[in-house]
Amino acid sequence: MSYTIGIDAGGTKTTGLIMDSNKNILFQIETGYGNPNVNFSEALDNVWEAASACLYNEFGNKCAAIVAGVAGIEAEGNRKRFEAFFSDKTNIPVIFVNDAVLAYHALLDDQNGILTIAGTGSISYGRNGEKEGYSGGWGHILGDYGSAYDIAIQAFRKITKEADEGLPYSPLSHRLMRELGITSADGLKGFIYNAPKGEIASVSSFLFTEAERGDENAKRYFLDAGVELAKQTYSLFNKLELELPLKVGCKGSLLEKNPYVKAEFEGTLQKLVGNVEYIRNDATPAIGALSAAKLYLKEGI
Repeated sequence: MSYTIGIDAGGTKTTGLIMDSNKNILFQIETGYGNPNVNFSEALDNVWEAASACLYNEFGNKCAAIVAGVAGIEAEGNRKRFEAFFSDKTNIPVIFVNDAVLAYHALLDDQNGILTIAGTGSISYGRNGEKEGYSGGWGHILGDYGSAYDIAIQAFRKITKEADEGLPYSPLSHRLMRELGITSADGLKGFIYNAPKGEIASVSSFLFTEAERGDENAKRYFLDAGVELAKQTYSLFNKLELELPLKVGCKGSLLEKNPYVKAEFEGTLQKLVGNVEYIRNDATPAIGALSAAKLYLKEGI
């Protein structure tokens, strides 16, 4: 019996595992972040640490392939550099895909449909037969609409707009600034331009607490995020010319744990598409390596 190594490398952590043909996990390890756009050398080291732990495990000599879903792998030069490094380290086939592709296969296997992820960032990936495509996933500077980062930025822009227009800060803006330890909009610059992406995105947790306490303005940020994610998914549905019922996998904290985003996303997408089947599970995205390996190795990648 041969096994498959699955690696899910995101902006926070990297999960590596060995599984059999029935998706039974035989070994699992976690290392640091794997997104090369954060820091290439550290990300590569973390991904290789996870892969080598699997390869040198007692089941490693029975592994037939490695499938690594790496956030940011499409950025210019990243894939080639990862492939060159791994080819010097191991002789077994290694397939590098976007982490959204891996998560897609974890939820939908080889079915046609769309996976939408909304956590720190956001992206939609879909397949229709041999046709595949993305919507969103442009990163926090160009897009990531509906993400935790985008929600935080919207709240910050509200503060700067109040300052620019000479308006009194809203109660929510006051509470948010107090949470950040600043007293005016000017203090936002120090936070925004020095804090890492994840720390900025974590402000959405504070906003969620305020929404749960009944602040309608805080709640609105999450409802708007749900609409943006539905529109993103709908755009990909049209681009791929998918048939109904549309199968939609959901991943990420906002679509799995936030009731406002989840309800607005599902309600808006239902109106846009008409017949949607939502797919959710708690399995690690690395499980998708088994389905992805069958697809990409068959295609000769």
